[in-house]
Amino acid sequence: MLSRVANNLYWMGRYIERADHLARYSKASYFSSLDAPILKTFDRNFVLESILYMAGIFDMEQINEKDVLYKIGLDAQNSNSIISNITSARENARGARNAISTDLWEAINKYYHLVTNYPQETYLTTGFYDFTQMVSDQTSIVTSKIFGTLLHDGEYAIILIGMHIERAIQIIRIINSKLHDIYKIEQAGHTVTELSFEWTNLLKCVESFDMNRKFYRNIPNREQVLEFLIVNPNCPRSISFSLRGLKRYEKNISRNENHDINTISYKINKLCGQYDYLSFDEFKDDIYGLLNNTQAKVLEISEDFEMKYLSF
Repeated sequence: MLSRVANNLYWMGRYIERADHLARYSKASYFSSLDAPILKTFDRNFVLESILYMAGIFDMEQINEKDVLYKIGLDAQNSNSIISNITSARENARGARNAISTDLWEAINKYYHLVTNYPQETYLTTGFYDFTQMVSDQTSIVTSKIFGTLLHDGEYAIILIGMHIERAIQIIRIINSKLHDIYKIEQAGHTVTELSFEWTNLLKCVESFDMNRKFYRNIPNREQVLEFLIVNPNCPRSISFSLRGLKRYEKNISRNENHDINTISYKINKLCGQYDYLSFDEFKDDIYGLLNNTQAKVLEISEDFEMKYLSF
């Protein structure tokens, strides 16, 4: 496989995951505020600031609802917007057209046209839910085409490596954003209890609410939610699950290279090993530290992977 093609496949997977998580977080945060039990979380500016924080947008001087929604959704000049991510995913798919199936290409191309042709005025007035739900639905279709129409070979592994790296990063960003929200609520003089609405909202941001209830058979609380999204190996949205996926698919293309301390395989295995035996009690007092350290290591692995396999 040409490095150029591998690069296209890798970034196609990353951009698809990035757009999906931004849409899910924005939708859950925006509409959950309508039922928020605390006045602070009911405040629309609080919600908009949370969405901007998760999207990594810090240059807006004034918070205006339509401006924020446009910035994260349909602003083609913003590289972090949903439309920019889908456009980039399509361009990378085009660059690897001969390596993917016609079904996958058509699904991505349809996805692109649905997003780019979505009426701006509708989006800014009554269409935000419909738009973000459409993004989630189209992502599911594209993902099913990846799993169901491609040979599960090296090219497939490259795509999944990109998706797992991006998912781990996005889950960390989402957890950090919600912890930041909780900090702001506490600074405003409100009490955030162990059974706070914010923990339920965090689960809904990553579509894990029902499975969390099924696993714990209890009302979501701080310990359960963070444990579920960080170290549960069977939750498809957890950091641990993404790291295991990264380990599995990197092994498919590494050809059993020697695992000295400077290899990608060694770094991935070491990070996975940390999470395999990590308990909530070990990180409950320094969640930010764990998340930031993990993100730094995932980004380092990503850079090493690009340097080794994707440079051309």
